[in-house]
Amino acid sequence: MGETAPNVVWKPQPKQARALSCPVFELFYGGAAGGGKTDFLLIDFLHGTEHGAAHSGIHFRRSFTELKDTMKRARELYTPLGAVSHEQGKTWTFPKGATLRFAFLDSEDDVQIYQNEAFTWIGWDQLTTWPTDYAYIWMMTRVRSAHGVPCRARAAGNPGGVGHLWVKARFIDACPPEQIYFDSETQLKRVFIPARLEDNLRLMSKDPDYDKRLRMNPDYLYRAYRYGDWDIFAGQVFSEWRRDLHVVKPYPLKPTCYRFASMDWGYAKPFSVGWWAIDHDGRITRYREWYGCEQGKHNVGIKMPAKEVAKKAWDLSVAEGCADMVADPASWNKQDEVLSPAERFAEAGFRMVRGNNARVQGWQHLHELLKLKGMDGAPMLQVFDTCTAFIRILPILSADAHNAEDVDTKQEDHVADETRYAIMSELALRTARTQPPRRPGKRARTDWDPLTEGA
Repeated sequence: MGETAPNVVWKPQPKQARALSCPVFELFYGGAAGGGKTDFLLIDFLHGTEHGAAHSGIHFRRSFTELKDTMKRARELYTPLGAVSHEQGKTWTFPKGATLRFAFLDSEDDVQIYQNEAFTWIGWDQLTTWPTDYAYIWMMTRVRSAHGVPCRARAAGNPGGVGHLWVKARFIDACPPEQIYFDSETQLKRVFIPARLEDNLRLMSKDPDYDKRLRMNPDYLYRAYRYGDWDIFAGQVFSEWRRDLHVVKPYPLKPTCYRFASMDWGYAKPFSVGWWAIDHDGRITRYREWYGCEQGKHNVGIKMPAKEVAKKAWDLSVAEGCADMVADPASWNKQDEVLSPAERFAEAGFRMVRGNNARVQGWQHLHELLKLKGMDGAPMLQVFDTCTAFIRILPILSADAHNAEDVDTKQEDHVADETRYAIMSELALRTARTQPPRRPGKRARTDWDPLTEGA
């Protein structure tokens, strides 16, 4: 690590060591409070100091008050290495000429002052304190080297804060922890390495009451700071959701499971199709989804005609014996003489069931399902980790300002609506023992009554 060899002034914790050894260009570290985030950033810069003056970095905090704490820690770590500070600790020069600057960025527009600069390393401490990704993305254009020095972007932070959602979308939802995500648009890689309080053995040993003080926070903040839970925030509708409990790795579904699909139609807005399996115990598992949202856009549909969506959905379903679909009642609406979306799905082969649009009752049922556990202790509603739209969207839904029991419809709520239709339908009451057989050659109907047919 360049200039750490002469004096052993710091030793990494295991998770810090994993992050420090990661060669990926863009890395986000942390999650829980007490994970050693600031130390990680300060030490990570030392990679590359052997390149001398060709290695230069900048370390950002949101406010000057926060920056003073970081500069104090930098003095403790860098002085024994022979580094020299300038401007009262705002800039450090290392023995071979590498330089690191500390700066605060209260206004995101202030990044413009770095228009003519270049850095081989950039660090952001408490990234969630910036409300949008504007400054973060803009500064990426300043990360470059004319001397072949490897360039890196590093950030650290906790859940919560004004930037919670964009940081979560970029690092937490993009890919499972410690798995490298390849951005097809930029051709660059990024990764999230989580760290909890347990990963900081020194803090746990020196300050064993730290966890007790964290408990003084409201529950949602305690879960965020203590466990690095990115799926919790004030005003969240489905606070029962636990990624570590409800999300499971895909496993082979038993052939006897009853399978059905659900759909919330959209054209200019995204459509959402989900596939569900119910076992003998009544546990319902979301094992596949198709979310028709334009890649990289928020709440923008792919504008695929209903006939094409229906054909692809049927092709995915027919071989596994999934013939029933519950759908948004509005998907039966027609324009002129054109077949409605529901009729297109029936034409493809599905037996279509009108969804129950009792919103508040549906959300209450989802609350109950998320809390309900089986005899084995596992939740009665589970989601395969391949259903990324569901996992991304459900936890961030907030309540309607005028009705705390309803979801704000201005949000990207299509996955949630489609799920509501699924769990409120009579289809969700079936188990593997009551699966209605698919009748070969029988023409599909647009409004099948599961109570009177095939029971």
